[in-house]
Amino acid sequence: MSEYGIVLTTFENEHQAKPVIDEILKCRLAACVQELNIKSHYTWKGELYHENEILVLFKTKKENYPELEKKLLEIHPYETPEILLVDVEKGSAAYLAWIDAQTKK
Repeated sequence: MSEYGIVLTTFENEHQAKPVIDEILKCRLAACVQELNIKSHYTWKGELYHENEILVLFKTKKENYPELEKKLLEIHPYETPEILLVDVEKGSAAYLAWIDAQTKK
């Protein structure tokens, strides 16, 4: 296992995602954040949904995950947001060093 990870979450739209992204970057809990337009299909409170969403990927160190998760739970607009940590098995040394420099130690 590596010391790096990608944390995933989703939002209704870019307008909803931006203040959360800005806060995570300001707190140095992630080095880089990417947004992707996706279509989500799920059941919520007994209803079936097919929704356009924004998937947000936070590139970070796994040691930052507890604080990142706590911050997302505090400021995320969803009642039960998707918050998943995916292990980064390998990465270029220069990029991983950049993540180190951009995030909390």
